[in-house]
Amino acid sequence: MRTATFALLHLLLVLGPSRPSAAHPQSKLLLSPLLDPVENLLPGLGSIVASLSPYFSVLNPILQSSLQNNLTQFSSDVVTSLTSVVGALANVSLPVPPIIRPDREAPKFGFTSEAYNVTTSDGYILEFFRLRSGNCTAYRAVVVLPPGILSNAASFILLKENSLAYRLARRCYDVWLLTFRGYLFGRRHTTLSDTSAQFWDFYPYHWGAYDLPAQLEFVSNKTGSIRLRLIGVDQAGTALLFMNHVHRQKFQGLLAGCYIMGPIGYFGRLRSLAFATLALLRDVIKAVGAITLHNELAFMNPAVHSVVYNLCGRISPLTCFYLFQLLAGNTNEINYRLFPYMFANILDSTSIDTLVYYNQQVGRVKYMAFLDYGTTENLRRYNQSTPVNVDLTATTVPCSFYALKQGTVVVTEDVRDTFRALAKTAQSHYEELANYSNVGPLFAVNTDGIYGRIISRLEIDLLNETTS
Repeated sequence: MRTATFALLHLLLVLGPSRPSAAHPQSKLLLSPLLDPVENLLPGLGSIVASLSPYFSVLNPILQSSLQNNLTQFSSDVVTSLTSVVGALANVSLPVPPIIRPDREAPKFGFTSEAYNVTTSDGYILEFFRLRSGNCTAYRAVVVLPPGILSNAASFILLKENSLAYRLARRCYDVWLLTFRGYLFGRRHTTLSDTSAQFWDFYPYHWGAYDLPAQLEFVSNKTGSIRLRLIGVDQAGTALLFMNHVHRQKFQGLLAGCYIMGPIGYFGRLRSLAFATLALLRDVIKAVGAITLHNELAFMNPAVHSVVYNLCGRISPLTCFYLFQLLAGNTNEINYRLFPYMFANILDSTSIDTLVYYNQQVGRVKYMAFLDYGTTENLRRYNQSTPVNVDLTATTVPCSFYALKQGTVVVTEDVRDTFRALAKTAQSHYEELANYSNVGPLFAVNTDGIYGRIISRLEIDLLNETTS
């Protein structure tokens, strides 16, 4: 029966219609008998991964000492050059449209937009964007939007007029689209090239310790506000928790509230078979990434990006609709009709260590720590054999967390436990959104059901502040 199920699913993926039509809103009903068994194929995926991980992690100490060398740099340079040629040739016959820059795209929808640069203390140059409505004589609050995993500063404008950034701007918020290193608009450095392994030597700790603070400080100075509101998704939660652990009150003192969809703090209980497999193979993936692509998880490599765009944006958006359901949870809240527009910017690149970091948490319930480099390197970096635990109680700014109940990657139980681990002052509002998976914040069909809930909570908080 299981073999037949997978065979039928494979047939649906391969033969899926090349052009989505109005007949496919019922696709969830069609696929549920297939996707639900896949999601529940193995009970307790996290615990299984945890028990097997030690046997798959023998490479880790070797990787830390031997893969950062001239040989791996040379091999990565060769692969990068070859894939650039392949990508250029592919682009001739199946061209990929230019990336969507918020400062150029927002005026098409009636908004003004500006671009700014900030350089982090460790040399990364981050370009980020301000977006406002010219119809507003005053602004209700300053809102910052950090990017989610494998996305970038344009991610919150990809749903066109229904995008979160535009919805906020129309309601007279001063909106800032932030950037994290490695993503589009964050691929520059004062001394390093993005084709060097050193450039990609980062993971979410660096977003929280360097990238987020630098941009919050810039926005606060530019706007004169120390009451910023942060709205984000998945890894924005990770960055926030790291920032607050490292800097305590220094930068969260600039925030009046945080609203995060599917935040990644604890990450132990995932139910995605695909990501559980990646967790087992994380050190193999790290080895391959070091040897071939400078430690970059290179979705924006020209050849890879061309394949992804043409599959999801041109040839068969519905196929990628099915794949997203398999990877992140069974839901109809994936607006595949906009894929031809969206996939110019996503999926974005990040570091291999980001993938390794998240996969190290799989199977560890109520666990969030720094990257595990292996005993020897941990002693050098942390003065102890194991990674330092992240202090979630360091987060004191009021937080609203939104668990996405259809998600199989960031699951409801982990989000709830993360929320409860925050300082009491940070436990502002917790809510579970029934119809959305972990890709919902990027691809929502019913944006009122997700963005509307967050904006309503933001405005309740603003009202309470003015009346208290």
